[in-house]
Amino acid sequence: MTEGGATLEESVRQRARAKLAEADQLLRAVDEGWAPPPFDPLLVALALGIRCAPVAEPWLEDAMIFVQEGRPTILYRPERPRARTSFNIFHEIAHTLFPDYLSNPRYRHPRRPRLFEPEGRLEYLCDLAATEFLMPMDLFSADLKASGFGAGRAEALATRYGASLEAVCLRMMEVDAESCALVLVEPRRQLKRGEWRELERWMELPPQGGQRLRATYAVLSERFRREGLTFPTCLALGQRNCLDRAARSRKLVAGPERLELGRGQSQDFYVEALPLTTHPSRRGRVPVLGFFYPR
Repeated sequence: MTEGGATLEESVRQRARAKLAEADQLLRAVDEGWAPPPFDPLLVALALGIRCAPVAEPWLEDAMIFVQEGRPTILYRPERPRARTSFNIFHEIAHTLFPDYLSNPRYRHPRRPRLFEPEGRLEYLCDLAATEFLMPMDLFSADLKASGFGAGRAEALATRYGASLEAVCLRMMEVDAESCALVLVEPRRQLKRGEWRELERWMELPPQGGQRLRATYAVLSERFRREGLTFPTCLALGQRNCLDRAARSRKLVAGPERLELGRGQSQDFYVEALPLTTHPSRRGRVPVLGFFYPR
């Protein structure tokens, strides 16, 4: 799908960059201390003529935008984590790139519509724009080039942009600086023994004696794909694998791993396992992002 020769996604990013540049120019003119990043969403909204108001009402899960007395107004939950609040407000600002918010209030909450639904498509595009507001690609690319690609750089970039570690890592993959697979593993129900046997038979995997983990998602860089590599969502790893050690210790862990890809294929990787929080689940583990570099 294209718009004026550009993909719809790129067109939305361009609109977001134009809006941010408009706000940035005004804020630099009136505030000598304005030196982003991070980009303060409340100040950006103010510069764009959007009113923001914190609320603690239980009916509002994250944020919403509507028109009040002819002016766009965003309500948000201030007690949410700071990075999440920033993204939520930028997501609502992104709705002003589309005219429908003028007649229909828009809510941001964890229960998202499916991507193939019109509502889901709109929310997806607003997420793209919010990412551009929060971490402008030109600035982020320059910072990543200066610091280098890798899990060890994510925390500093998250601090610089006021973003979550997961959002920063996904942005790093968009820059596509390395041949890499980014994999999220969260504490949840593991496959039963019979389910693993069926999976091993279907993928033609050899029986594994180590630990088995399921990935919530895997994002592959373009360079990774060009090398003809695939990545399974069910990981059969050694007992002392990096992901599990990071999930238990809540510290960055790195090291080599050999991974069975299925259909008789295997691949050696260098893995950087980055825990996303220091607050463990009931099972004592935390979500982990794994950077898998083929060797």
